[in-house]
Amino acid sequence: MNSKMLMSDEEFLEGRRRSLRESIEYFSAKNKPERERWVCLEFLRNLGVGYDETEIVSADDDPPDVIFRDACFEIKEILDVDRLRHAEYKASLEKALATTDPQDLLHQYTPKDITPSEIGNQIQLKLNELNTHYPLSVREITDLLFYVNLQEHHLKIGPIPAAADFASFNWRSVAALFGWGALVFCTAPSAPAFLRAKAETLTLRRIV
Repeated sequence: MNSKMLMSDEEFLEGRRRSLRESIEYFSAKNKPERERWVCLEFLRNLGVGYDETEIVSADDDPPDVIFRDACFEIKEILDVDRLRHAEYKASLEKALATTDPQDLLHQYTPKDITPSEIGNQIQLKLNELNTHYPLSVREITDLLFYVNLQEHHLKIGPIPAAADFASFNWRSVAALFGWGALVFCTAPSAPAFLRAKAETLTLRRIV
């Protein structure tokens, strides 16, 4: 291999520090609308719905967070328990700035499987919390979309929970984005057609 193609330790560390600074900026409060649009975009990709990015817009009033055609998405994120992502990136940057050895930044990777039923269980817990914050009149016209962002978890194919487990919370639809998967747990008759067509299904993004 050409020695000029090898990355020095300092080049690796500078690249890592630059990436962490960008993450800190991206996950700041001011970029929340951009992150919400990204969640919607990734969900549509996984679901196999064609779109133009100009169709995905932040709403003027919250709720909803994002509007796509006749869908009104309220975006919620599920993180690992006690995970403070912004603080996590800041701490990682401090460590990267202090070290001179890339090995210090490595950690053991321990992947875990998670099934649609297990994702559904976490979402039901969140639904119980959210119903105290959103009146019925809002829930009935809003499509709730969860971004399930759990570290070192991989989606294991399995049956999706029954729609009745989610429909009783009275959102127009309840769905989730997890990696390259899109899960639609329940839809009301008034939900957008592209969501109703995928009700009670897990759809994986097609790689072409």
